Amino acid sequence: MIETWNPRLEVVWTADDKVVLDTAVLLSQNVNQASYVSEVLLFLYQHSAADVIMICQKSGTGDDMKILRILHQGQVLPVNASYPIEGTPCANVTRHGVLYFASGVKDRFPMDNYLREYGIDSYFGAPFMNSSDELMGVVALLHKKSLPNPHLLELLLTILSPSLESLLERLAPQATA
Repeated sequence: MIETWNPRLEVVWTADDKVVLDTAVLLSQNVNQASYVSEVLLFLYQHSAADVIMICQKSGTGDDMKILRILHQGQVLPVNASYPIEGTPCANVTRHGVLYFASGVKDRFPMDNYLREYGIDSYFGAPFMNSSDELMGVVALLHKKSLPNPHLLELLLTILSPSLESLLERLAPQATA
């Protein structure tokens, strides 16, 4: 029997991982449902153990990120906030693509008061790009300890990002209006 193997990540996927990956593919096909973003947040929460998961959209000026949805310990929270990108891990996601700090993120970004206030030690972020290959947002997973399976998480975001990007791109004209 041939095992599923991702040579770039050098990971052998377990049977449980394969079920999760298949579920992500099915979920990505539900992008037109009104509850899609919330479903994605809950799915990522179930399979990442992150304390906080945020989906953010870049402001028109590019200096801020608007938090579109936030999930805190499994609960979707109402939010109408934005934050400056500079001095946060998100600034590095925008420059370098997918970024994972297994630990020490609050010490690496001392200007990010949120990380310190909530005791966030681990950060996983991935960019959302538009059809012109410009940054339009970020998904960030924050945790008080290292995430258990960042390789699986990266692949999940690779699967889910295109549908989230198309959704954000459709919302972008509304955000700037």
